[in-house]
Amino acid sequence: MAEVEFKVGAKGKKDLVDNALDRKFRGSRVDNYFRVSERGSNLTTEIRAGVTTFLTAAYIMAVNPNILSTTGLNFDGLVFATAASSCVATLIMALWANLPFGLWPGMGMNAYFAYTIVGFKGQQNAVKKVMMAVTVEGVIFIIMSALDIRRYVFKVFPTWMMKATMAGIGLFLAFIGLQAGNGIDIVRDHPAVLVDLVTLTGEHYLRTWVGIGFFCLMSLLILLRVRGAVMVCILLSAVLSWILQAAEVEQFSYKPMCCLGSVSYVEPVNGAAGWYPKPGGGFYPKPTCENPYTVPGYGQMESTETGPSVSFVSSASVSVANGVYTITEGASSTNHTGSLYFQGVAAGRDSTFKGGCPDACHAMMGGFNPICFDTVLVETGCWTSMSYQSRASAKLVLDQFGEGCIGGAGRIPKTFSAPSAFASLPLIDVAGPLVAPFSGWAGCDADGNCESGDVSGGTILAWDFSGFGDWQGFWNPLLTLLYIDFIGTMGFLYAAADLSGLVDPKKPESFPGCYAAFMADAVGTFVGGFLGTSSVTTYGESMAGVYEGGRTGLTALVIAFLNFVCIFMTPLLSSVPTLSTGPALVMVGVFMIEGVKDIDWTDYMQAIPSTICILLQITTYKIEVGVLGALLVWSFLMVFSGRVFLYIPGAWDKLPLAVQNFVSSQQGDADFQRRLKEVATHEPRKLNVLPAPDVEQPAPRQAW
Repeated sequence: MAEVEFKVGAKGKKDLVDNALDRKFRGSRVDNYFRVSERGSNLTTEIRAGVTTFLTAAYIMAVNPNILSTTGLNFDGLVFATAASSCVATLIMALWANLPFGLWPGMGMNAYFAYTIVGFKGQQNAVKKVMMAVTVEGVIFIIMSALDIRRYVFKVFPTWMMKATMAGIGLFLAFIGLQAGNGIDIVRDHPAVLVDLVTLTGEHYLRTWVGIGFFCLMSLLILLRVRGAVMVCILLSAVLSWILQAAEVEQFSYKPMCCLGSVSYVEPVNGAAGWYPKPGGGFYPKPTCENPYTVPGYGQMESTETGPSVSFVSSASVSVANGVYTITEGASSTNHTGSLYFQGVAAGRDSTFKGGCPDACHAMMGGFNPICFDTVLVETGCWTSMSYQSRASAKLVLDQFGEGCIGGAGRIPKTFSAPSAFASLPLIDVAGPLVAPFSGWAGCDADGNCESGDVSGGTILAWDFSGFGDWQGFWNPLLTLLYIDFIGTMGFLYAAADLSGLVDPKKPESFPGCYAAFMADAVGTFVGGFLGTSSVTTYGESMAGVYEGGRTGLTALVIAFLNFVCIFMTPLLSSVPTLSTGPALVMVGVFMIEGVKDIDWTDYMQAIPSTICILLQITTYKIEVGVLGALLVWSFLMVFSGRVFLYIPGAWDKLPLAVQNFVSSQQGDADFQRRLKEVATHEPRKLNVLPAPDVEQPAPRQAW
């Protein structure tokens, strides 16, 4: 089959202007190998596209270790596993498939692995057994890809459903890009209506407006066809966030403030900007420290040989006797009978529970003091995780996981700080036995044998072969991951190939490089399980690079190289805030939704399942649920409309005449009409299957 013309979605080819380097590159061995000139691209465009895709998806290098480290795996080891597995998989995509797509551990799949299957420190299933399941899954995928089974399943899927999948993935990514903690912070969760608009003039408005501003700038640059528009806006937004954090702008600085004493929860006045919405209307009250005395200084955490140590850096000393606090600063002393207001530990998730307030209090008092257990975190500066503690007390728990500023960089801690270093050596080590994360851990017995806890050492070969006999800890996760990854990966890969212009509508299952592309994520998943991370898949963020003009595996080669660099440059890359990548995710949604134009919306056999496919992907956060939901609805309609008999050899002839007339009277797409014409040609009975050529076709039926 001749290779189809490569285009950028519906936007067509971009005009190329070769520089001296591009002209020298033309006709070279590398050019011929990757078919760069043949596909209408040049060297600098491919490099820029690779860098753009990488920057759009670079958050995974920090977010994936952040998520998977909750299972007990070592964070630094996870950084190496994430970067190395992504590098290997993307190299296969570049050198074998010759496609401009990047592969990384799948978002959603990693969260399902960590939070649903394994649980915190392996309290639901042992992480080593589940990681073994990931590795076996990779082996199964390699076998299925080698035998071309995955492409066969891909072939039987309706093309319009793949178009709907593409649009659903795009809107799913765009929805993530709108959220706090993942994007531009314009929507947040709401207990009553699930999703709500943030208060654009309230407590956390500045970050939202920064995100909106850079999305508008990105949109303008794309409209004006400025090359590297997505990449430029990501970098500019990151630099601005670093500057605002350095200037200690409140909403960009994680500053946990603690109250030792009385805390009130005052309801906001009518018409005032609310703090956090509650069911039935209104807002939860904001914690307020009553009659506070502000103690100068701040809590500070340092790593020691015996573990983290918290101190309180201050020019004052604090003591308490008979409920009266004495604050001594220099030669002056002040007695205070109200509350003490002081800064906790601003180390994000590296700090202790609730902003490190109790530990900072102990240090402020000069040692252990029981009254410090009543310390309450009342402010964080930036908006952090909040949860409702008790309807009776109407109190909120702020920053319950100590995770720092929402919208900041994915790595611990989540702040907007500029990188403190550019490079660091990776942790390349074999996983050791489970150990207790702290004294008194319930997952370990008196002899130190643990069923759950932290995995000592690195993450390589984090396997437990005893899991083969464990249905709950091995086989159930294996089957679940196979199901999720198979459908999710297929949807992602088709969406990327289709929007890139590689899919021939007549043979959508046979786009150039599809065999090698399936092998790329299969091998990547195996390598990921070997090194210690969750399943690897093609990323929708690759569309950002495709829009920049990436058309060959040379783009993927650039991505693979940058993935390799990530092994050593985690401190730098993990400082790019999600606030900066959020606009890019929304823009990727714009690129990917183009496919809906090819769905026949007048044919409800396509329109209804397509709508279900798109909606379920967004609302359930699961691509596979959207695809399966669409398949179920489509199957139901096919059976009860009688159309299924057109696809079963010999079934049409055995149908009663009334059923044949019922099916042939329906409206449908070109494939349905073609099959009706075929059965009419071979049908001995003369049925009014299709109108005569001179009879005008009826107009498409309306829904109601």
